[in-house]
Formats: sequence, structure tokens, C-alpha cells
Amino acid sequence: MEHLTVPVGSPARGTALSRILSLRSSPGWIANPPSLKEWKFTGVTEQAGETVLYGPGMPGRTLAEIVLLPPAEALPFFIRLAEALQLLKERSVPLFPLQTDAVVFCQDGGVLLLPAEVMGELRGLRPFSMNRDTFECIHNPDLRREDAVSFSLGALLYRAVTGAFPFRGESPEDIHEQMRKLEILPPAGAAEQAGQFILASMSRARRGIPALEEWAENLRSWQAAGALARTNAAGAATSASPAAQKRFRRRVFWEKNWRTALIIAAIVIVVGAGLGSILKNVFAPRLTKGYSPLMVVQAFYASMNKLDQLTMSACVVGGAGKGEINEVTNLYVISRVSTGYEGRSNIVDAEEWDKAGRPPIPFPQTLYGVTGLVIRQEQPEPAPVFLVSYDKWTPLPVSDTAPASQTPRYQGNRVQDRVFLKKDHGDWVMYKIDRIRSDPL
Repeated sequence: MEHLTVPVGSPARGTALSRILSLRSSPGWIANPPSLKEWKFTGVTEQAGETVLYGPGMPGRTLAEIVLLPPAEALPFFIRLAEALQLLKERSVPLFPLQTDAVVFCQDGGVLLLPAEVMGELRGLRPFSMNRDTFECIHNPDLRREDAVSFSLGALLYRAVTGAFPFRGESPEDIHEQMRKLEILPPAGAAEQAGQFILASMSRARRGIPALEEWAENLRSWQAAGALARTNAAGAATSASPAAQKRFRRRVFWEKNWRTALIIAAIVIVVGAGLGSILKNVFAPRLTKGYSPLMVVQAFYASMNKLDQLTMSACVVGGAGKGEINEVTNLYVISRVSTGYEGRSNIVDAEEWDKAGRPPIPFPQTLYGVTGLVIRQEQPEPAPVFLVSYDKWTPLPVSDTAPASQTPRYQGNRVQDRVFLKKDHGDWVMYKIDRIRSDPL
């Protein structure tokens, strides 16, 4: 009697082998609509020094082989797989992650899905190189059940059409980051409706992830219409445009290095505060020398838009405005880092943005500064007091879940301050800033 065998690997000894054997009774499924039958591994043995599991023989071809075929030849198998998965769903069998070497298209027309628990245990014993194309490139760890299966079908069909998986990397983490953030192109060779459907299955379109019922129906219509054709049989397909790849690398860079940028900023603040204090006392004149009280207040708030912490520091004494100055210093350092890395700053001047009609701000740019500045004098010299009203715009952190195009990158607050001035070494300075209100816009 022929058997179907699955290699466990020579490292499977002791505890690892015991765990696998304990799951031996976990069922797989043979789906041949409307029939659904259990299939189980029946034993373990060694072949050529390697441990293997075996079960009843089921001659056929694996899904790993099918994705290598031209789309016209692969589509009938994808239809069978979609119908098999739909049958599992209809019979209330919990759906499980797909693995290309764990799906067998039987010669009698059925589809064998090997026991998911056992195959999951085997994945844990195998190196990444063995799991990459069979599992990692088609499995999104953030999705569950039907959505996860639909994602896998989309990634597999993308591979069949283009000759390459849409997400490829040198580690599971690299692949998963691409699945979360990389903007991919529709598969070349797919008709527009088919391409958008495949993108939707991988959360890359406006519509939601397709249900299993939609897969078999669409696959049959694409087969009839010849909607899929491989245009890159050499397997050198590019799933993302150069611009999308650059945005992805930039986003990953900032997510990995934002702490470093903030540490640098903190060092600059500490060193700059000490050095600035020394220089301020040693060197003269102040940057605001000769300014009237109103001009000092205007200079302080206007300098926020230019990330000019030096002028802001010249406008104050003591601890007045310390939070705003530290904030500007942080953003100044981050702006300099992004300018050195990307050739431009990603901090947009709020005043210039407002003058331009408040256009949309593309990722990864964000907004900082003051708009609508209104200064009203409440008390004249020799102890001037001003009421300052303005809208303040500040950056928000990048969301890990929402697409970059849908993630708010800044927030606005309507702010009102009362500022108090006095003379310091002959110059007007702000010595106290009272925050009266700050309401979200």
C-alpha cells in the first residue's frame, strides 16, 4: 500500500518528536464537494536517516508545484482549492493557515489539506529557508481565519501570474513588515477587475478583503475570459514601484530610528541649554536687541514655524517658554536628520502651508507651527502684558495599523496664552507665559 510521507527532519528527537506524535490524531481533510472526509497521519518512521510521518497514500500534486504553472494551467487547481475551503467553512470546520506543501490536489479530484496542527509544529522545527516560499510569503500574521486564507490565495495567485511573490525578504520580520506597509502594484498580466480583486485580498484596495464565496466565482469567470496571463515567466516581477519601495524603506527607517533621533535631540537640548546659557551671558547683543515688547512676542511665536530655537531663546528668560523651545529643538534635530538622509525636511512650515491654501500633506511629511496669530495688548509699559491667540499644529506618531495615506500626521489646537514682559539688561523679554486654554480643532 502506498503512503503519503512528510519529512520531519533529522533534528526531530526527544521532546520535539513527542509533541508531533501527540498531535498525530489531529485531522486533516479531503474535500471533494459535496464530500468532506477526515485524513490523519497513521505513523512515524525513518527513511535514509530522516524522520518522516506517513498516512494513507493520496497521489496528486502539491500546491507548491501548482503555483509554478502558467496561470491558464493553474486556475483549475485554484478553483478546486477555493471550493474546498468554502466547503470547510460551510461545514463549520475552523479555517487554518495555508501552506503550499500541505495542500495536495488528488488525482480523483479531491483536495487534501494535511493536519494543520501537525504542519504548524513541523514549521517550528524547520529553518526559515524551508518555510519562506511554502508559508512565510503567503501568511499575514495580523489576519485571522477567513481573512488570512483570502490573503494567502491572493499572494499565491500573484505568484502564479507574475512569477514572484508580492512580498519577499530575508527574514520573517522583513516579509511581515512589507505585508503591513509596502504599497504593491496590481499583478502584470491580470485584467483590471482581476488585479484589483487580488490587491483587495491583500488589503491593498478600497474594498474589504473578499470572502471565500467570492473566490471560486471570480476564478471561474477569469478562466472563461482569459483574464490572467503570466508576463514574466523568468520570475523577476516587481511588485512595488520604485517610489513605493523608497517610501517603505523610509518608513521602516524612521520606525526603527526615531528613538535614536530623540536621544540625539535630548543631547542637543542638554548641551545646547548649557552652552546657550554661557554664550548668552558672554556674548552680546541679544538677537532681539532693540525690539519693542510687541515685536518680542511676535518673534517668539513666528520663530516656531522656522524651527528657530535661538530667536525663541532670546525672547525669554528663566523658564518661560521652555516646553515650546524644547519641542522646537527636537523637531529641528529630526528635520536635520531627515534632510541629511533624504535630501529634504519632512517638517512643513504651518504658516507657509496656511498661505498655500492648506493643501494635503503627503506621507511622511507632517506639520508644525502657528497660524492665525493674534496679539492683543492688555497692559502697557512699564509692565506690558499681552493676550496671544493662535492655532498650533503639531506632529502625530505614525500608526502601525492604518495605511499611511489614511493616517493623520498632525493635529491642531486653538491656544490662548497670556504673556508677561520685563526689561533684562536693557532688552524686553518674556518672563512668564500662562496657558489659558488649548482646545482641539
